[in-house]
Amino acid sequence: MISEKDFIEIVQDKSKTLFDFKNIDLGGGKFDRIHSSVLVIIHFNIEHTPTVIFTKRSSKLRNHAGEISFPGGRVSNQDGSIVDTAIRETFEEIGLPIQKENIIGCLSPTDTYTTKILIYPFIVILGKISFPFEPNEEVEKVIEIPLENLRDCMAVDEEHSSRNNKMFKFFVNGYLIWGATARILKNLIDLIYL
Repeated sequence: MISEKDFIEIVQDKSKTLFDFKNIDLGGGKFDRIHSSVLVIIHFNIEHTPTVIFTKRSSKLRNHAGEISFPGGRVSNQDGSIVDTAIRETFEEIGLPIQKENIIGCLSPTDTYTTKILIYPFIVILGKISFPFEPNEEVEKVIEIPLENLRDCMAVDEEHSSRNNKMFKFFVNGYLIWGATARILKNLIDLIYL
């Protein structure tokens, strides 16, 4: 099992930094896709196991209803940066306050293929979370899954793969993680374990 200290060192050594994303134009310019950001939150539970926090989206939502995702969302005019978006959306969705200082790295931006959203994933490391989550109406449930379990259940997503583009999926604890969330998760697993 990887220690919290080693985990942080690996992420800081191998991932992008917040500096890499400081000049993203959030306003004025026209985008050919929508920009959003998420927090890939890893906390170390009672057993000191790195555990990833996901949300199960409400079945009442127009896009990606019932899917497993990371907390986060679309850029708003009130956001000063793409990082502010992820922090604001995470607090709104699950009631978890995050400070910029908790963000220790960034994964590569990832597209959704059906809704043309470009997602910027920021990595957050927290100690044990000792209070209940407070999901809003967009979130049916907050899900916590140990990173090692996710790594061990990763499989090729034959249904969505093509000859030139291999996709992955994760089926764990009765939850199917696929699409952009699975691509971000695979990026994290490759960063930590390769």
